[in-house]
Amino acid sequence: MSVDKRVPGRSDEEVRRIAERTKTEFAVSRRLPVNILRCLESSSVATCYGRKKLLFLVVDGEELPGADAKTEFRKDAVVITAKRSIRRDAELGVGRARMTLAHELAHAVLHHSIPLFRLVGASGATELAKVTAYESAEHQAKVFAAAFLIHDEDAAQMKDAPEISVEFGVSLQAAEICFERLRVKAEHARTAQRVRKIADEAIAALARKTKYLEQVCTICRQRKLVSFGNKVRCENCKYTGDQFPDGDKLG
Repeated sequence: MSVDKRVPGRSDEEVRRIAERTKTEFAVSRRLPVNILRCLESSSVATCYGRKKLLFLVVDGEELPGADAKTEFRKDAVVITAKRSIRRDAELGVGRARMTLAHELAHAVLHHSIPLFRLVGASGATELAKVTAYESAEHQAKVFAAAFLIHDEDAAQMKDAPEISVEFGVSLQAAEICFERLRVKAEHARTAQRVRKIADEAIAALARKTKYLEQVCTICRQRKLVSFGNKVRCENCKYTGDQFPDGDKLG
């Protein structure tokens, strides 16, 4: 588990939008896999608190006891420090290491104030994330990291989570969460399409059953008048008025 803190609340969708904006900033929106090391070594980053210098430091393991990486905040800069082993694994395409670095980039973009650490072997939700995920720095960073490394449009075409994991260079856990989210999204879209189809068919059936009067509407001159009580209504121009005996003018 990682050191967590309460931060300004953001929904998962908002965090994903920020991640997409950051991908555009780094020109990696269509690159597969995303070169996270090149992003971290780019020297600056647009954060939610303005553009800042981005310093990426690599240190020996003993300099980060108990942690794989950390993010620290200065007045005009963000410093991300990672173990040499994490950088090496990320360069080799190891999913967990790449996720760790994207996680720290998330802190750099989304947060500020106290240092945030990614502890060795961190996994699962923190206690804060279990209660109020939208206010958890760790939950936000986890959502951002997956959105930054995985392109939804491409992932939606893949057959399963392992394929997403391999193609995007992310942990299997992140791939499984993404795959399930996209599956649910696709099912909602299919359901909405079915509902629209049923509604359209009902409207069409109702129109076929509608019996129009012999008279034409005096407004649009269309034979679309229907009778209800002592009134008539034109289904074409929506005119509504009194119903007169045959041959009289409608007004």
